[in-house]
Amino acid sequence: MTTGIDPRGADASQPALHTGARSTRPARRLERYIRAFPPAAIGGPVFGRRNLLVASALFLTALLSLWALQLAFRIHPLGVSDSPYWVDQAESLLHGRWDLDLPASLADIVVLGGKHYIVYPPFPALLFLPFVALFGLHTSDILLTALLSAANLSLLFLLFEQARASGFSRRSWLENICFAQLLYYGSINLWLSLGGKVWFTAQIVCLSCTLLALLLALRRHFAWGALLLGCAFFCRNTVVWGAPLLFYLAWQDGGREPLVERFVASVRARTPQWRLVPWHRLLPPALVIAACIALYLLHNALLFGSPLESGYTVIVQQRYPQITRGAFSLSYVPVNLVAMFFSFPHIMFSGPFDRHPAIDMLDGNGVAISVFVTTPLFLLLFGRNRRFSPLRALLWLTLALIVAQLLLYDATGWYQFGYRYLFDGYAYAFLLLVVSDLRLDWRAALLGAISIVVNLLGAYQFWTGGIFHL
Repeated sequence: MTTGIDPRGADASQPALHTGARSTRPARRLERYIRAFPPAAIGGPVFGRRNLLVASALFLTALLSLWALQLAFRIHPLGVSDSPYWVDQAESLLHGRWDLDLPASLADIVVLGGKHYIVYPPFPALLFLPFVALFGLHTSDILLTALLSAANLSLLFLLFEQARASGFSRRSWLENICFAQLLYYGSINLWLSLGGKVWFTAQIVCLSCTLLALLLALRRHFAWGALLLGCAFFCRNTVVWGAPLLFYLAWQDGGREPLVERFVASVRARTPQWRLVPWHRLLPPALVIAACIALYLLHNALLFGSPLESGYTVIVQQRYPQITRGAFSLSYVPVNLVAMFFSFPHIMFSGPFDRHPAIDMLDGNGVAISVFVTTPLFLLLFGRNRRFSPLRALLWLTLALIVAQLLLYDATGWYQFGYRYLFDGYAYAFLLLVVSDLRLDWRAALLGAISIVVNLLGAYQFWTGGIFHL
C-alpha cells in the first residue's frame, strides 16, 4: 500500500492520506479534478494572507446579507428582540444577582423562592456582559446574534481549510468557500441568525463555540478545544456528546498518529500496549471538561437545589402541565422521529383551478419540518466513501448521540421553521460533508441551491408571517 499527501498540498508534517494500490475510476477522476487546480489552490497555510482575506470577505458578505434580510423582513438590525433574556441575565449578573426582573408571565420564566429565573445555561449572558456594561438593557441582542452568525461563516471556511491542512480533506480553498456558503445559507442557520431571542441566540453562540472547538482541536490545541466545547455546553448541553471526538483527536495528535487503531488492535490481540495511550495529550482536555462539568453541577445545585437538576423538570412542572412523562421518555421517540425526518411543508390549493397555491413552510403550526427538507444537502451524507475513515466514524457517532438524546426529549423546539434542536449537531454534519468523498458537482450545486431557496422562504414566513404563493 502506498501512502502520502498530494505533493502540492499540505507540508510534509501533515498526516498521510491513504490510497489503495488498486486504483478505481472515481479515484482517477478525483486525481484529475485535483490536478485541475494550481498548487496554491490546494495547499497554503490555514491562517495565511489569502485565507484571512477570504474569511474577512465572508464575514462582511454574511453580515451585509443578514442586514439586508432583516430590513426586508422589517427586523431592526440594531433593535432589541421581544425575548432578550441574555441581556437581562447579564444585567443581573453585573449587579451580583442571578434572578431576573422579568414578569413570570413571559415564556420559559420559572419562579423559585419568589424570584424569577431562566433555566438555560448562562454562557451567552457571560458573553454579553461587556456590551451590557456599556449599553445596559438597550444592548441589541439582534445585532450581537447577527455579528456572531456572520463570524460563523468565516469559521466554517477556516475549519474546512484546517481539515484540508490536517490531511482529512483534499478540497481546494475554492471548494471550501462554496461549501461554507451553501451550508450557511442553505440551513436553518439563516432564520436563527436574524431576530435575536434567547433561544435562537443561544444556538448561534453554541455553533460559534463548537466550530472554534473543532478548529482548535484540529490545530492540536486540545485543552483550548475542550474549553470552547465547554462554552458550547454552557449554551446547549446537548453538545456534550462532542467530547469523544475531541479525545479521539487528542489521542491521534490531530490525525497525525494512528495510535487509537494500533491500541485497539493490541487489545484485540489480548496484549494491550498502554504506551500507545498519550496521557500527556489526553489529561489537559480531560481536566478542562471535568472542570466544566463540575461548574455545571455547582450551577444546578445553587440555582435548583440539586446538582442533577438542570431546571428542565422545574420548567415542565411550572409551565407545561400537559407534559406528564417527564423531560425524557421513550414514549417521545415516535413523534420526534416523525418531526425530525418526516414532516413537510403544506401546499394549500384554494380549489381545483388554483394555479397559485400557497406553500406553508411551517406546516400550519410551526412544530417541525424535516431536516432533509430544510437542508437537502444532508442527503449527500449517505453517499458511499471509497475507504473507511475513523474521523468520519466519530463524526457519525457524535451525530447519532445527539439525535438519540433529542429523540427522548419532551419537545421539538416549537415555534420554529425546521427542527432547531438538531442545529446543535450541525457543525459536525457540516464537517462530515466536507471530509467525505462527495464531489462538488451539479448535484451538490442543485441541492445547495434548493436548500438556500427553502431557507429563504422559511425565514420569510417565520419572521413576517407571510406565506409564499407560486
